[in-house]
Amino acid sequence: VVIGAFVATTTAIADTDKDTIVQCATEEMDGYTAKIKAFFKAADTDKSGTLSWEEFSQHLQDPKVKAYFQALQLDVSHAHILFDLLDADDNNSVTVDEFVDGCIRLRGSARNIDLNMLVFMCQRTFRQMEEYMVMGEKFLEMAKFRHREPSFCSQQE
Repeated sequence: VVIGAFVATTTAIADTDKDTIVQCATEEMDGYTAKIKAFFKAADTDKSGTLSWEEFSQHLQDPKVKAYFQALQLDVSHAHILFDLLDADDNNSVTVDEFVDGCIRLRGSARNIDLNMLVFMCQRTFRQMEEYMVMGEKFLEMAKFRHREPSFCSQQE
């Protein structure tokens, strides 16, 4: 009976801890998202709802803004690359959704799985490029062969 009560109590505490952890994580994410949106709103000087590279880089010139951005766990030392990573649709402007999603994705330091995924993708791309180069060389050889005049034909005429 004592063991059963102990297990039940321990299980209840563990469930409460899980709920507390989830609630804290949710609150932290909501706060982080609100801070990112505030940064975006302040940087969007023309109030277009998008950030251009010029607006983004100009906003980062302020040392307080730069420190604030780094407090959000985002490295701004390579601001242009960061902007390109945030610009998901590659149209040279960043919407608030692209900005929030990108900042959440890019915050903190790179994890081992991220680096390994990058290595894997690079290796796969390299293999594909090699295959395309081999195919291109074969097509080039075929094209050269087709454009060559056989010497025995000119002798028969």
